[in-house]
Amino acid sequence: MRAKKMNQTISVVVILAITLMLAGCSQPQKKPDQSPTAPQPQTNMMNQVDPSSMMHNNPEAMQNAMSAPENRQAMINMMSSSQMRPAMVDMMKDPAMQKAMTDIMADPTMKDTFAAMVKDPRLAPTAREALKQ
Repeated sequence: MRAKKMNQTISVVVILAITLMLAGCSQPQKKPDQSPTAPQPQTNMMNQVDPSSMMHNNPEAMQNAMSAPENRQAMINMMSSSQMRPAMVDMMKDPAMQKAMTDIMADPTMKDTFAAMVKDPRLAPTAREALKQ
């Protein structure tokens, strides 16, 4: 009886091993792409992209991420959050960021957006005060 059980166990293991080997060997092997590519953004342990690395090493990927309609609402929520507001205020004090934002807002296609922002009741007093100076 014990020999019969041992033979069944060995048979099952051998069949399983052969099945696994055939499954692994029967799939076509992909060769790595040899074409040159742009450097991949660095990822951390959670497989999240490091934004700083993405901005410096692959600005096109950052541009694509920021211009994707499905990402816009998440970006708006993040930028307007109370946790992010101090960082945004600090970032806007940087002369390079002020110049970049001024360049963006000075674009003729931004005329309606700029007008809406200046007319916003939260910004209108500041805009009027700035124009008087």
